[in-house]
Amino acid sequence: MDDRQLAYEAITAKYQDHTDCFNYYDGDQPIVFASTKLAEIFKSSVKFTENWCSVVIDSVKERIELSGFQVPDGAEESLDDIWSRNLLDLESDDLHEAALVTGEAYLIVQQSEDGIDVFYNDPRLCHVFYESDNPRKKRMAAKMWVGDDGKYHMTLYYPDRFEFYISQSDADNVSEAANFVMIENGVIPNQDGVIPVFHFALSKRVTKSDLADVIPLQNAINKILTDMMVVGDYGSFPQRYIISNAEVGKLKNAPNEIWAIPSGDGVGQQTSVGQFQAADLGNYLQSMNQLAGDISRITRTPKHYFFSEGGDPSGEALIAMEAPLNRKVQDRIERFEPVWKEAMSYALHLSGHEVDVEDITVEWETVETVQPRTEAEIRTFAVNAGIPLITVLRGEGWSDEQIAQLLQDQKLASSLMADTLLGQFEKGQA
Repeated sequence: MDDRQLAYEAITAKYQDHTDCFNYYDGDQPIVFASTKLAEIFKSSVKFTENWCSVVIDSVKERIELSGFQVPDGAEESLDDIWSRNLLDLESDDLHEAALVTGEAYLIVQQSEDGIDVFYNDPRLCHVFYESDNPRKKRMAAKMWVGDDGKYHMTLYYPDRFEFYISQSDADNVSEAANFVMIENGVIPNQDGVIPVFHFALSKRVTKSDLADVIPLQNAINKILTDMMVVGDYGSFPQRYIISNAEVGKLKNAPNEIWAIPSGDGVGQQTSVGQFQAADLGNYLQSMNQLAGDISRITRTPKHYFFSEGGDPSGEALIAMEAPLNRKVQDRIERFEPVWKEAMSYALHLSGHEVDVEDITVEWETVETVQPRTEAEIRTFAVNAGIPLITVLRGEGWSDEQIAQLLQDQKLASSLMADTLLGQFEKGQA
């Protein structure tokens, strides 16, 4: 099997699964019935959704915030240009979101006429193939997309060359890789020897979305919610009845309306009125809450993301409640960070700077939610225990730049204080 066939089959095989995950995250969720017969009966029903998939993803994504990179002197200006030119603070958010939703995401780095381009690529359009004897070494990467001309375009990336193909038919009519032909001058040497497609994955073993275990429970919640809304239409209000031989068609049901109902004739069923009990919607709400709690436990998302709890939790309580989520976020960061280093090392190479991966530091915003008072107390305890303030601040995520500014401010403050005391002393002597 040639590489065109491998690329075509790999990308088309995962396209629908990834699309389904994106749809669930966006709230575009189908109603799933327990049997095909029920699905056929209720296929035209209005659907209702209560989207917990977005909560599961966003609770992690909001804590994975790339704030910058530290590189050796001489490469900082080029890195700043790459960062600002490509809006990497925003691009990284899209990439991390896609990785959490589908289980993978891709970043492509390339040289253009205007500078270095670093951009996120939809995981439905890309794939990386690794060496069979070394699963960390990329053998080939592929990207396949529909162009403005309505045809499929495919690029294969190798360490020594790039190959460019186009489909002979419109994309809707392509069903096999044999439809792709190489464009004119479709082979370009790769002079850098690096495959410029960088693969962010949540797992090396299998591509698994963070929503994989959530979607079945989400389907159940939506089904129960839809059932509740249907019952609400037909059974949430008390239904009244009248049994009488008299004409009751002219009776009106309105406020302050008094019904004059004749009694029975003493033979057979006598005139009677009654009321059916309204449906109890609380059973549906209880089931939905139970399923939401299951999602919370399975995904390690704190319960206060799902349920309103009385009072605001203290800083210590938040640390304890969010500890499982923070460990999950830290795992994601540890998987993303090496790939970011590789991508930035290659981007700096294209800009004329040779910086080893080990010399690049990735900076992230603090993962934990800590209230200012609690943070100050923790810092005070650490300093009182003999840990230097600079070490404590570095552990909190302060950058070298921020720490240098702090030392400069402290020096300036000490100088101003000395000048003030000296002035007061001289004034007293006079």
